[in-house]
Amino acid sequence: MANEKQLNLIEPETSWFHVFRTMVDSGDVASMGPYAVTVYLVVKSYTNWRTGRSFPTVELIAEKAGISKRQVIASLKKLEELGYVTKERQGRGNVYRLREKIELRDDQGRPAATASWDYLPSTVRDAVAELKQFTVTGKSEGLNVVHIENLTLNIQQVFGGENITQNNMIDPNTLPDGPVKRAWLAAKRGKDERE
Repeated sequence: MANEKQLNLIEPETSWFHVFRTMVDSGDVASMGPYAVTVYLVVKSYTNWRTGRSFPTVELIAEKAGISKRQVIASLKKLEELGYVTKERQGRGNVYRLREKIELRDDQGRPAATASWDYLPSTVRDAVAELKQFTVTGKSEGLNVVHIENLTLNIQQVFGGENITQNNMIDPNTLPDGPVKRAWLAAKRGKDERE
């Protein structure tokens, strides 16, 4: 019995959260700077698993990040500008919501689109599954968590030995089969439906 009580006093903290690599590869981490990245990590570590809401005080963020309150406030503003955090005043404190952003790249590694969604830890697996579905099928129907935005393609075709880049007038028949073509067709269908 005494051993059980002692074991209960020592419990490992096994919760975790992730950061997508695209935050680094896109240059957003460099744009944020070390203070904003640290503030982002602290806010994310306090996010509720089911609601996605995080409500640490500026003082708590400053303490956990090891920076001043003024730097926390400046960092939160930077995170809002980059679209990673939204802040809402609630009572005497703030409630934060985080956004995930993933770059989708074409076959040559160029950014083709941005997928984004509200960070809700309980839906991370669903979001990753939806991203895989989109890149395989190119269909945005049935995406419940992820939102695909800013889909842009730069298609280069060779006409008479001359490279011509087409940005606006794309003939889908000239695109090679693959995730870029499927993504372009899905985006075109979505645009046509909205118009």
